[in-house]
Amino acid sequence: MIKVGASARDHIITIALGVLGLAVMTATLAPQSAQAIPSFARQTGQPCAACHTAFPELTPFGRRFKLNGYTLQGGDNTLPRFSFMFMPTFSHTKADQDAPPIPGTNVNNNLILQQATLLYGGQIYGGLGAFAQLTWDRVSNQVYLDGSDFRYAEKFTLFGKDATWGVTVNNSPTVQDVWNTTPAFGFPQLASTIAPAFTPPLTHIEGSWANQVAGAGAYVFWNDMLYAELTGYKGLTHGQLEALNEPGASTADGLNGLAPYWRLAVEPHWGDHYWELGTFGMYGQVIPGGITGFGTDNYTDVGIDSQYQYDGDPYSVTIKATNIMEWQKLNNSFVQGVSSNLNNRLDSFKLDASFVWDHTYSFTGGYFNVSGTSDALLYGASSAINSPNGSGLIFDAAYLPFSHGSPWPYSSYNARIGVTYTHYLKLFGGTSNFDGSGLGNTHSSSGNDTIFVYAWLAF
Repeated sequence: MIKVGASARDHIITIALGVLGLAVMTATLAPQSAQAIPSFARQTGQPCAACHTAFPELTPFGRRFKLNGYTLQGGDNTLPRFSFMFMPTFSHTKADQDAPPIPGTNVNNNLILQQATLLYGGQIYGGLGAFAQLTWDRVSNQVYLDGSDFRYAEKFTLFGKDATWGVTVNNSPTVQDVWNTTPAFGFPQLASTIAPAFTPPLTHIEGSWANQVAGAGAYVFWNDMLYAELTGYKGLTHGQLEALNEPGASTADGLNGLAPYWRLAVEPHWGDHYWELGTFGMYGQVIPGGITGFGTDNYTDVGIDSQYQYDGDPYSVTIKATNIMEWQKLNNSFVQGVSSNLNNRLDSFKLDASFVWDHTYSFTGGYFNVSGTSDALLYGASSAINSPNGSGLIFDAAYLPFSHGSPWPYSSYNARIGVTYTHYLKLFGGTSNFDGSGLGNTHSSSGNDTIFVYAWLAF
């Protein structure tokens, strides 16, 4: 891969952002519209608002499009199912970080091209379709296979009711899920990758497996209401991860044996009102850093989730709640002196509500809370009281200028332009000087408060 010097690269990015800003303003004033992933739009002939309230959050129609294998037809365009997405961003924290987060950036106020992605979205053949991503990101400066889902689906009749069965092959647990209560597409769908300096720890299913595994499973969606899935994941070796150019491949955790993932959800609906209640979870035997000879750390994650959605016109409302409980048996880490306890617990709770007007203006507010067992070796470097506990509020406002318009050929792009503000109420069990360092700045919870401005653009 060709690498560009940081100063030259940032100069190029600044010029690109200027051109981008002009393009976005010009497109905003033009009497046109676009779709969330243009390749899906070209295939279906549907506007973005058919599948998304405010992309990437799905509508009932969008959930069924995904469950049926991304294969719905209706458009008259025959171009390949490829799209391109890139994301210029600006990050500001209330207090300066101790050092620049990555080479070529500042301790604060960073304007970067956070990522660029080539996507394949749509039918491959018959009932086979895919949502696949090849991503470059600024932090690793690498191109790698991002969260991707390949699936095959067919319709059939079960107990006298219409049903869909399908097979999914993916590399990130929950990327295949259709409700925005699970981690892969849960709120916030966008966040800075270089700020803040401190955030609460997360359960394993909230990201530790992403792009590190390969899984295959089967699902059934019965009577337009009941969903059940069972998928098994196998860890990729360091060599396989390096071949895929995955960031952190040489030090990634290993996965011993097969890790099962399950999902069960029911979604009754009345007119434009949809209510979902479900559970999901995963069990994995982890070899930290791939270092064998000390047993495994065993993680059991169980999530309970619910979503209410009013999918109306001219507005939609979505309210979501998720609680993930993780039981940790840290055999490997305890023996190696990485953890103080053999058994720990970590819980992650999220609640958010969004309002979208005219498929164009999106407003979301959310609350998060992480709590768990105190552990001096796991959390002592970040917490004066050895605690993982943290909580905060997140607010997002976005403008989607092209979401409700016409399908191809009238436009072939989409944009979500927004700002997210995150306020930390507590980090690692404290508010001021939570790690006992006396350094101030981001070593107090509110010092990590972050303003994140983004332009999420797809072509």
